[in-house]
Amino acid sequence: MSLCPILGSRDPGLSRWLNRRPSFDPKLVSSVAEIIDEVSREGAEAVLRHSRRYDSPALESLFVTPEELESAVVTTDELEALRLAISRVQEFHETQKSVITKDWQELPIGYGWRTDATESDDPGFEGQRLLPLASAGIYVPGGRANYPSSVIMNVIPAQVAGVQRIVIATPVGPDGTLAPAVLVAARLLGIQTILKAGGASAIAALALGIPELPRVDKIVGPGNAYVNEAKRQLWGSVGLDGYAGPSEVAVYVDDENYTDYAAADLLTQIEHAPDNVGMLIAPNQEVIDETMAEIEHLLAGQKHEETMRRALKEQCVAVISESALDAIRVINDFAPEHLSLICESAAAMAQGVVNCGCVLIGAETPQSCGDFISGPSHTLPTAGAARFGSPVNVQDFFKFQSVSSLTMTDLEILNAAVQMFGEMEGFPMHALGTQIRLDE
Repeated sequence: MSLCPILGSRDPGLSRWLNRRPSFDPKLVSSVAEIIDEVSREGAEAVLRHSRRYDSPALESLFVTPEELESAVVTTDELEALRLAISRVQEFHETQKSVITKDWQELPIGYGWRTDATESDDPGFEGQRLLPLASAGIYVPGGRANYPSSVIMNVIPAQVAGVQRIVIATPVGPDGTLAPAVLVAARLLGIQTILKAGGASAIAALALGIPELPRVDKIVGPGNAYVNEAKRQLWGSVGLDGYAGPSEVAVYVDDENYTDYAAADLLTQIEHAPDNVGMLIAPNQEVIDETMAEIEHLLAGQKHEETMRRALKEQCVAVISESALDAIRVINDFAPEHLSLICESAAAMAQGVVNCGCVLIGAETPQSCGDFISGPSHTLPTAGAARFGSPVNVQDFFKFQSVSSLTMTDLEILNAAVQMFGEMEGFPMHALGTQIRLDE
């Protein structure tokens, strides 16, 4: 018996995976609304109450103290790994920033004006100023888990963009403490404000502000259903990165010699929770069967074996594709968060894949490197949002400000058109704005 359903690439049953979207539980929606209301009315008191209720009954303080931050210790090997990840992620995002800002001139405020804006023969001066956000809140999942990589992958793009105030919110473990690796990662990055809260109350605190924690301009970082719903309800009050649903992965493999790699990459992304989504794509039944055998072998005795078996049974599917082009079609329809292309034609196939959060190209590029160390942020669009969304990156922490500067000579050229638009749209005061200047 296969570990998951096996379908043809044209099977109507695939619609379950191809048409997935965020889901909303009415009870959860109501619960989150109550939590947000409590935080808006009671501030820190409500956040502490919910942190004690959901995370640690004995929690005394909402914020990590300087002593806690400085005393956190990891092993030498762990510290080396953290430093290497920070170096690579910083290098990637610094390069990205240089590409984004290469056509902008430095000004004392922000990153300047488009350099070609003053070279046009059109009337006036028009351009846009590129500005970093003033503040950002980074949500890091936690509680019973440990995600220093989420600290690195979300804090660094904000820092590289030039955000001056960055705070972290993350739930504590049952004993009221945070994982040393999370604290060390934050310390290495110079983060001093860490809120010991998770779920909807943490998102509300970041978005609305509480004593000792002014509201932030944008919140990024993955979380559970309560985090997602709180983001949805607070949209418009704060900038957001997007919906962060269950982790998901697609793996394409066409050679039985690489089925062990394919099995490992699929399991890498369904290890977190039983609702994680996976899709294995191969050109024939033989490769599917061999990969399933490798998955079975790798599962045996694993720490999260039961979690992965449940995800495979309930949330995963194997797809037999008619060709490489057919596989690309399925992948683009699936729009996965993560994608592994394990085949000789991986680079060529990747050119045709337009819908995925990140693509790992070739047999020698494991999913785990993308999660921890490659460079680009691992906070990726889920639930099919890769059709229109992007990974968290430097651009998430920039905003544009449009700018115009005209002269009377410019107004003489533009006035007639302004008068026509005022008349067409029925707003005479709009038209008067230019005419009153010319009549003086």
